[in-house]
Amino acid sequence: MRGVQESFDYKKGGGGEKPETLRGQLSRAWFRNAESGFLAGLFILEGGRQIAIRGPVSELREGQPVVLHGRYEQHPKYGEQFAVDGFEIERPQGREAVLAYLSSGLVHGVGPALAKRILDTLGDEALERIEADPTCLREVSGIGAAKAAAIGGALAEQSGLREVLIFLSAHGLSPALSHKIIEAYGQNAARLIKNNPYRLADEMVGIGFKRADEIAAKIGIEADSEERKIAGLLYALQEAVQRAGHCCLPRSHWLRRGSELLGLPPESLRQASQELVEQHRVVIEELPKLPLLAEGEEERCYPLRLYRAETGLAAALQQLASIESGRLGISVSGALEKWERRSGIQLAPAQAEALRTALRRPIVGITGGPGTGKTTLIRALTDTLREHGKRCALAAPTGRAAKRMSEATGHEASTVHRLLEFQGGTGRFARNERNPLECDCLVIDESSMLDVALAYQLLSAVAPGTHLVLVGDIDQLPSVGPGRVLDDVLNSGRIPVIRLNRIYRQGADSQIVEAAHSILAGRLPELRSSGADADFFFIEDRDPSQALKKVVRTVKERIPEAFGLDPIDDVQVICPMYRGVLGVDGLNNALSDALVQDKRELVRGGRRFRVGDKILQVRNDYDRELFNGDPGRVLDIVDGQLFVRLAERKLYLSPEEVEQIVPAQAITVHRSQGSEYPAVVLPLDKAHSLMLRRRLLYTAVTRAKQLLVIIGSRWALERAVGNDEEGQRFTGLRERLEDQLRGDGVHPEQWVT
Repeated sequence: MRGVQESFDYKKGGGGEKPETLRGQLSRAWFRNAESGFLAGLFILEGGRQIAIRGPVSELREGQPVVLHGRYEQHPKYGEQFAVDGFEIERPQGREAVLAYLSSGLVHGVGPALAKRILDTLGDEALERIEADPTCLREVSGIGAAKAAAIGGALAEQSGLREVLIFLSAHGLSPALSHKIIEAYGQNAARLIKNNPYRLADEMVGIGFKRADEIAAKIGIEADSEERKIAGLLYALQEAVQRAGHCCLPRSHWLRRGSELLGLPPESLRQASQELVEQHRVVIEELPKLPLLAEGEEERCYPLRLYRAETGLAAALQQLASIESGRLGISVSGALEKWERRSGIQLAPAQAEALRTALRRPIVGITGGPGTGKTTLIRALTDTLREHGKRCALAAPTGRAAKRMSEATGHEASTVHRLLEFQGGTGRFARNERNPLECDCLVIDESSMLDVALAYQLLSAVAPGTHLVLVGDIDQLPSVGPGRVLDDVLNSGRIPVIRLNRIYRQGADSQIVEAAHSILAGRLPELRSSGADADFFFIEDRDPSQALKKVVRTVKERIPEAFGLDPIDDVQVICPMYRGVLGVDGLNNALSDALVQDKRELVRGGRRFRVGDKILQVRNDYDRELFNGDPGRVLDIVDGQLFVRLAERKLYLSPEEVEQIVPAQAITVHRSQGSEYPAVVLPLDKAHSLMLRRRLLYTAVTRAKQLLVIIGSRWALERAVGNDEEGQRFTGLRERLEDQLRGDGVHPEQWVT
């Protein structure tokens, strides 16, 4: 049935845009997916004409009288179809319609013969009589008390479903969302939502506070009601976590955000904030002397799960850091000499010190920029451990980073989620404090990408005696998720830290590496637009439209001709923002137009996919073993369904699975974290001013292995280099670690370099 389940958006050919209404009933379903809500089938109109229908209406049942809302469309293969946007269940009218309905199988236990007897006995108003008093069915020959109750219950359920759909539709909810709500709440959905519409924001993906608030206003909930205040405050805190990466907020900040959202005075929300504490959804912590908080601020407020994660992570790190020496039992000097002799590689002093520390101490942090030998160090450590019969586990936060780790070291690496044996169905990890990882040493690369929740899960699974090595670039962007774990841990003075400064990769004369280190120091890198041996170029153009054309030409023609690189597989365009002429969205369409020859396309959720487009998986899908960051290509579009290559596998994507991928000719800097590309093209424009920061620029530049081309405004480049301000992230991890600082702690000024 692969060819039947199609996207709701495809290139139209001859179909009308005018909304239409059809009355009739479903004859048969060719395809039905309860999870996605999609249905395709044959529909019989009241006059007897048949038409193929498709849309998010999987709750339709054969024989059920309905009104469909949607549009006629011309499918290139199947001809005329009706794309359904929504439907209403109608009460059958007239003897023939009622007989067909009762005979359809929708009413359990009623077949054609019994349906006829019911109508013969109770008349054409049988449905109304049964709904009013199901015991009237006992007048029908062959129906006793139990069967009457069962038939009455089935009809009541159908009636309840009709009322729920009418209610949800009246409040502007799409058919797909209505389907999910009915699946979750059943025929009690309307009653539950009327009692507390804000539960939708908590419990239903795709419905946020603002939509729930609109429903609440329609059903008469007052703007200053406590339930609205509680829901709004919770949403404000969750938004701070999800959009800004905070683990907590000072209470005054939290109340101010809630005030802006709800249109109510901040002080009027204080009682609601306390109610969230009593509901065990928020933790308010009094910490009077923390430098993180504003002067006079004595409280910070956490979602409960992040409070548990942060305090649990701090405790686990403190426990590791409190152990004076590890248990590996390896002669450090002998192991170092042996590895250097066998590999033919002489480690620099900082690398050698990092290796010695990793073998001696239970926890160590290793940080360094591009080309400073982090990967060589990991290889030396893993080789040494395995030479001595020790078990070493390697992992990284993303699939692409784990793959690079494996290729560079020659040892198998996995994602952190896979290492911890994440259970997709339950959302839990099989590896934890009760079932820890079975290894002597755990090495995590790209540790700057660890958010506080994942870091807590990881540390919980580290068994006593296991060494932990955190490797990353502290100068890159912090994790997309809440917290700034690597920064907080390395700057806490709680663990030994080695900073690698000497440049190896690409050669010390690489202009890419020079540019990265200049940017990090706040200096504008040397800019050149040509050069036979150069690997970094700057092409200035202050006009965004002209810069866009230069980006496309550079990717399509100049790089392939001059460097022999494939414009899709080897070149990655990285942007600071989504919107604007030089944003991700516009660039993806422009690059796809220029690079892919096959113009067949599929549009889903506002995103366009063409055959040949580069794509990126952006959610973890553990059932299919696909992970955030996995790259791929669109191979074909078959009957409205994407056929793709993802993570070296070929597969068809259902409509809901398409929502897990994005076009990837151009991606954001955040999406590029943990990856490296042969060539990077970086457009910069004044319109990106909100995102023009040094750390973001440094992260983008360090994604390039062989070639870097920056195109756009010199002003934008200078602003990014000169702007070392970073958006503040409210966390308490560093302070929790510093509170436990022992006399022999290692402060940043004591880092080995």
